[in-house]
Amino acid sequence: MDLIKFIGLALVLLFVLINTFFLFRKNESFFNLRDVIKDHLGLFRNSKSQYVIFYISPLFFAMGLSMIYEAGETFYTNLSVIVSVLLSMLLAILSILTGKDYSSIEDDNQRKNIKNVTQETITAIVFDSMLCIFLLLYGLVMIVVDGVTFDAEVVKRIFAGIAYYSFAVMLLNLLLIVKRMSRIIEFDFGVQKESKK
Repeated sequence: MDLIKFIGLALVLLFVLINTFFLFRKNESFFNLRDVIKDHLGLFRNSKSQYVIFYISPLFFAMGLSMIYEAGETFYTNLSVIVSVLLSMLLAILSILTGKDYSSIEDDNQRKNIKNVTQETITAIVFDSMLCIFLLLYGLVMIVVDGVTFDAEVVKRIFAGIAYYSFAVMLLNLLLIVKRMSRIIEFDFGVQKESKK
């Protein structure tokens, strides 16, 4: 590897280290990934088995895929396109949720429940959006790194496994978001029916 590529790789690593430090720093006021992850993991505190479904099983999936297929530039390019579409969809859903107003609901218990479901959905969307942005940056780096030739097949498979795992977790959380959105829509239909009576 020549000097310019080595310096470029060092600058990319510096970017990752600086951003990891500041984004995961405790009590960061601008954007705290630590709180986003903590809030998201808190969604499953009453059902511990969901941790296995959402975070352990994708690990097996990613390990299996990385043993079967060594991801290259085409994979990361296609992944970036898919993730971009999903990110725009997530942000559209988030904009819909910000327009929700439940102050007119008279039943305190109903209002509290729907606000809780809405907040959980927003938390899942923010977490999934974080994964999308990570995958976009990761895919960009991997496309560039794929152009740099090195013969460490195991390392390439580990890097591919990270992408597979993140993508699988993102898709499973997308199912969670869809389920929560369906509950919000059902609630809105119920409120509309009651108001017409």
